[in-house]
Amino acid sequence: MPETLMDTTVRPPKKSAKPAPTGPGLLAKTHLVGATESGMEGLALWLASRGLDVTGSIDPAHQDSPAADRLRAADVELTVGADAGHIRNDRTAVVWSGAVVAPHPELDRAQATGLPVLARAHALAVLCEDFGHPLIAVGGSHGTTTAAAVLAAALADGRTGWILNAPAVGSTPGQDGERRLVVDLCPDAGTHEAAPPGSWSHRPNVPNVYQRPSPSVALIAAATMNSPHFEDTIEALNAATNLARSADTVVLPLWDNGAKIVHERLSDRPGPTVVTVGLVESADVWVLKPRWLGESYLLTLRHQGKQHQFIVPIVGDHHALAACAAIATALVAGESAKTIAERLAGFKGVERSLTEAGTQARITVRDSRARHPQEVADDVAAARMLTEGNVIVVLEPDGIARTSAHAVELGKALVSADRAVLLPVATPLTVLNAPDPLDAVVNAARPPLGASKAHRVRLSPCEPSAEQQVADLAKPRDLVLVIGTGQAARFGPRLLERLARTGSPTTDHP
Repeated sequence: MPETLMDTTVRPPKKSAKPAPTGPGLLAKTHLVGATESGMEGLALWLASRGLDVTGSIDPAHQDSPAADRLRAADVELTVGADAGHIRNDRTAVVWSGAVVAPHPELDRAQATGLPVLARAHALAVLCEDFGHPLIAVGGSHGTTTAAAVLAAALADGRTGWILNAPAVGSTPGQDGERRLVVDLCPDAGTHEAAPPGSWSHRPNVPNVYQRPSPSVALIAAATMNSPHFEDTIEALNAATNLARSADTVVLPLWDNGAKIVHERLSDRPGPTVVTVGLVESADVWVLKPRWLGESYLLTLRHQGKQHQFIVPIVGDHHALAACAAIATALVAGESAKTIAERLAGFKGVERSLTEAGTQARITVRDSRARHPQEVADDVAAARMLTEGNVIVVLEPDGIARTSAHAVELGKALVSADRAVLLPVATPLTVLNAPDPLDAVVNAARPPLGASKAHRVRLSPCEPSAEQQVADLAKPRDLVLVIGTGQAARFGPRLLERLARTGSPTTDHP
């Protein structure tokens, strides 16, 4: 039986934790573990843009990535791989992005020396509390990425900063601004794993640093189960309700059932000012059905008796509604509709949110960073309106913990596809102590698609590469939708290179 390489069963020895610094001093010289990961990059860029001393370690696969280039350009000192020596003696805190169940020398070193070790959520709470200017938060169990990016663009006056999980195309996920700060508080920012049964969760003690953000305006995008962050919907609802109660004003999209329940919960006692946004005339901000123009959406909102229109270059009704919620939040924050429309005129969409990676041999490749099953289902359904050919979905499920909990829902989320190609589950674990959940995803996908239409990629020297297998399936006019945040982030460009090398297919679908 293979040895399980996990440091969660025996914790590293710790010295007594140093008293945590208060105020900005805690994050004055921060080291970020996994600095190029979604959510972490935005935090690193924001800290660096404020003139703070930031270091970070990154996965070797990311060292030539656009995220690493952005960090280096911002003077963030990067080291490659995980090594205890990366934790310098002058650091004031170490920030990590999730539950680590494999040995991690940097976190172990930080704990052994008594450095404060903060989860990303803790670091965001600390900096939000210390910011001292209006905070506009986007939170919920999932589905915040588009809303947060559109909101940051709608408020981008040169004095507004943001910390996002994903940047707008051509922008950055983190930027300083002395007037106000937009923060994506969604925990769904990276590949997290839960500890296996019988082991300790590797969650370092964080003395005296956790604070709950108190935003002036909070947008709750969704509230539902999203393992491993929220093991059930009640847990997600509680988190969303707590965020809402901490805000002066909360914006709730009525198309999300969880947000509706939060609305009901807030009515039981005095609390924040509640602004509803929905597809019904009774909503405080009435959204008329978004209209697809072929490359963008025409969004029509009625607010305080006046009707306003905005053109936003995004794809999919669900992303259009997220943009509507963001625009409603900007209106609530005091921006004029005219100013918002002018700023969004330069918006180019959200990186890897159904954005086009390229076209080769009349086959189009688009990217999606969806993780939650509902996000996957929505992106697959949206892809149908972008092609006259078949939709081939390449899905890299995110994390053993998440995939195990949502396997059936992930499989069913592929129902709108013509073919589904399942890549190995993205995970930082090198030794698994649980069954591979990919079989369950494939088994759930086959009934709606047909047994021959759901393919599991098996990577071995004897098998063609995943890119070659997909290239063999695709025909002219098809759309390949690549979903995932691990290897999937690099799959699209590699597939386009493969299609370019193999030449143009000569036959269309019958």
